Amino acid sequence: MLAQTLSRSDVALTALIALAATTGVAHAFAAPAQGDLGYDIYDIVVNKGVKGPLGFVGGVAAFLFGVSRLFSNIMIGIPTIVAAVCLIKSDSILQTFGMLI
Repeated sequence: MLAQTLSRSDVALTALIALAATTGVAHAFAAPAQGDLGYDIYDIVVNKGVKGPLGFVGGVAAFLFGVSRLFSNIMIGIPTIVAAVCLIKSDSILQTFGMLI
């Protein structure tokens, strides 16, 4: 009986801490402006890498790999296809999360 009470109180305390941690001021991600600290790294990684031709080719390659795995192992194929689509549309996803947060 005591073990059940402790586990229920642990769950309640964990839920309370999680609720308190998530109810803060929301901050949306904003891309750094040119001249800011870290803009060069952001420009190379995001603009030229993920949103550029490297990210598109990587997304298409991952999508084709996921489709090829879909017929042999569906548990690898579906997450790979979802990750590839997220990589291809990463700029839209980032903007959407920025609007929601």
